[in-house]
Amino acid sequence: MIVIETPRLQLREMTPADRPALCRILQDSEVMYAYNGPFSDEEVDEWLERQLARYRQYGYGLWAVVLKATGEMIGQCGLILQQWNGREMLEAGYLFQRSHWHQGYATEAAGACMDYAFGTLNSPLICSIIRNNNLPSQQVALRNGMSRRPGVMVKHYRGAGMPHWLFVRPRTIRTVRYQSPCGEMLLGAAGDRLCLCNWAQELHPGRVEQRLRTILKAQSEECGQILPEVLQRTVRELDEYFRGERRDFDIPLLLAGSDFQKRVWQQLPRIPYGQTASYGELAAAIGSPRSVRAVANANGANAISIILPCHRVIGSDGRLTGYGGGLRAKQHLLDLEQRQ
Repeated sequence: MIVIETPRLQLREMTPADRPALCRILQDSEVMYAYNGPFSDEEVDEWLERQLARYRQYGYGLWAVVLKATGEMIGQCGLILQQWNGREMLEAGYLFQRSHWHQGYATEAAGACMDYAFGTLNSPLICSIIRNNNLPSQQVALRNGMSRRPGVMVKHYRGAGMPHWLFVRPRTIRTVRYQSPCGEMLLGAAGDRLCLCNWAQELHPGRVEQRLRTILKAQSEECGQILPEVLQRTVRELDEYFRGERRDFDIPLLLAGSDFQKRVWQQLPRIPYGQTASYGELAAAIGSPRSVRAVANANGANAISIILPCHRVIGSDGRLTGYGGGLRAKQHLLDLEQRQ
């Protein structure tokens, strides 16, 4: 089962058929110097069984890293729960065949695993616990935005004590400005999913973004010249929407809110393009007809405007009600949709 794809690689669950490729990694003394030597046949079998057990228990573990071009398994990379001085943490781990070192594969695979941890597993933090003299692995961590934290933990392999350092990367919301025809917007991605599409000049500036950071336990960071794929897709689809060429969006979303709020937000795209619904109708649609006020509050807390079209919700008397981007932006969006 393929779990993650990158430009050059596929990450999938290992199977017993991968044992020969696994031996080429775990029985290479240079690859395994951080473990104080290569593994025996029995240790390879135990390692493989441990990953299969992790898949069953957690849904993740160390995955086989396969070259798209050849189908060859060249390494293993994934997510595992580890202890750091008594604290359980989610770690991105990686080991590659020596013949495929120095080609950026570890950085590519580990970075994708971090995005998976943040976007799919909703983890607020990812770490790598690396032997203090393992400079190549430390460089992979640094290239993927990790930083070293103070402290040392000694691991024992085959009777030898080996100091390890902790490298950590908190969840980051990567943001970019988007100029729409009816006002500037702020787009934000957490890992490989969109979590923010909000008006820069909202009624309460910064409130939505701050709430997101609190819920996701994340920090914000402006993107440079190269946008993450999900933000590139969002810009492209928003451009198509404003040109009247798109009615529905196909973007992976990360919804940050209560279960009730998520029910409200997930109902919004079901309001047909070019039509409107009242708060009462929206409350009835989610099976809570008496929760009109709570539905209105959830609508106002929507962090993903347009894509989750809260602008299509109006008062029971047909009048426009409050909107984060202002009533002029709301009217612009409704007019755009009703002209098509």
